[in-house]
Amino acid sequence: MSNAFRLTEKGGVRLRTYDAIRNWKTANASLDNADRVVAFEIRDTGIGISKDKQNIIFEAFQQAEGSTSRKYGGTGLGLSISRGLADLLGGSIELESEAGRGSAFTLFLPLQYNPAAIKKEKQSNLLKVGEYKLSEGDDSAVIHSVPTVKTADTRDLEGLNEIINEIGDDRTHITETDKVMLIVEDDVRFAKIMQEKAHEMGLKVVVATSFGEVFDLTNKYNPIAVTLDVKLPDASGWRVLDLFKNDVNLRHIPIHLISGEENRMLAMHRGARSFNLKPMKAEALTVLFNNIIEQNGRRSKRVLVVEDNEMEASQIAGVLDNEDLIEIEVAPNGKEALEHINTTAYDCIIADYMLPDIDGVEFITNIYTINKLNTTPVIVYSAKDFSNKEKNRLKQYANKILLKSASSLELLLEETVMQLHLNHNVLQPEKRRMIEELRSQKDVLLHKNVLVVDDDVRNLFALTTAFERYHINTITAESGREAINIMAENNDIDIVLMDIMMPEMDGCETMQKIRREHKNSALPIIAVTAKAMKGDREKCLEAGASDYITKPLKIDQLLSLMRIWLYR
Repeated sequence: MSNAFRLTEKGGVRLRTYDAIRNWKTANASLDNADRVVAFEIRDTGIGISKDKQNIIFEAFQQAEGSTSRKYGGTGLGLSISRGLADLLGGSIELESEAGRGSAFTLFLPLQYNPAAIKKEKQSNLLKVGEYKLSEGDDSAVIHSVPTVKTADTRDLEGLNEIINEIGDDRTHITETDKVMLIVEDDVRFAKIMQEKAHEMGLKVVVATSFGEVFDLTNKYNPIAVTLDVKLPDASGWRVLDLFKNDVNLRHIPIHLISGEENRMLAMHRGARSFNLKPMKAEALTVLFNNIIEQNGRRSKRVLVVEDNEMEASQIAGVLDNEDLIEIEVAPNGKEALEHINTTAYDCIIADYMLPDIDGVEFITNIYTINKLNTTPVIVYSAKDFSNKEKNRLKQYANKILLKSASSLELLLEETVMQLHLNHNVLQPEKRRMIEELRSQKDVLLHKNVLVVDDDVRNLFALTTAFERYHINTITAESGREAINIMAENNDIDIVLMDIMMPEMDGCETMQKIRREHKNSALPIIAVTAKAMKGDREKCLEAGASDYITKPLKIDQLLSLMRIWLYR
């Protein structure tokens, strides 16, 4: 009924309820066997639906008027959800329509419905697909007629099967006890080589060939590690790495970067566990997988603290101590530290720069030389005020440089937990609280002004409610034109979330106008699109979007993307 009112400018909308006497057209066991069926017919004099669109409008995010700048609003989910509910009730929805002459939707429901009985009957009547029989004295196969019905579910399975057949990953037979690795790689041949190596090591594998699959597979299979190709068909691997490391629920997963170009330093500073140059030799693959297995196999993480000041060493050990989760060793000088590193595998090294027996640069470069294969992260934690030249030199060998200060121990705890790839939720409550308070204090999103442009008031309400928890100020616009007016009156907007499918002026046209009329090339605009179709990303970026994200939105990933652009 809401569709009928929304799409009818002249004439009327009529609801009729009646006893249906077998006037439904679709075969439906629960209707066909019902003693009594009730029909709800909604007839309107609206825009109508052309014959070629009548089969697709029940699909998610599909509409009769499906352009991004359509005149009428809506999500394209109402009919899809309605048909799903009708199926659950044993009924069906049927459509009669003609473009320009209105529509009639009829919901048929059995007054009494026993889903268990219908399910049993369906199972007993299942036909075998592809049943062959050889005629006597004839070598040719006679294929018996086998009717098949394609549903949305079977289409989804076919798309999934195409991927699985091409790559042959393990997604269909993973159990709760399996250790799963996510391979993000669009080169099928190389993905298969990686998968074979993982199987040798006793790991299960899921493969993502594009950015769109990465976080769905991560959330579903909870991988112990991710190998990430830098060049993906629809996104940069660097962007994916940033999203992982800015998401508090995912940042503990080790990311092993793979690239055809040398960028080790950048990978280290953006939080990658290791950097691997293509083409990878068999020996390099063995080292990579040994690193993944060994790191995951250690129940407690080993940390070496190199500090000659006993009081400071004690403070560092105190803030990091977390029962059996972190083992801490202290070396009071450089010579003893290098001996430890030569004989023991550590998960993280925290080193002072100013030691009594060795020059700081020499010490850090020695750590790097010994530690090159193990790729153990190194945090330089020092009171020295480094010059830019010294910092740039140190960055070649250290993952992070932290200066000692009154509040630096909390920073050191957060950085160490991230470099150890520990989920902060497993820490002791006081340590977890320290990290969460630190994150909330330094969160770049704090008190930022976000303009959310969406024609669906439910989406505006949901995002406003979510942003309130993070102390983000939300300004809303229900159309592109309203967004343009708000931009003209408000110079304090820090970032824009732009829905692409909106009535009259779509998101792409709105972004073009903002870039052209406000001459603001630095303002981050994130396009939000439900139609994750090929070419959408390029279209959004050409129109002026800084980045894009697809619906349904996952708040953590949206916040991570917003943080990345606001940091920039």
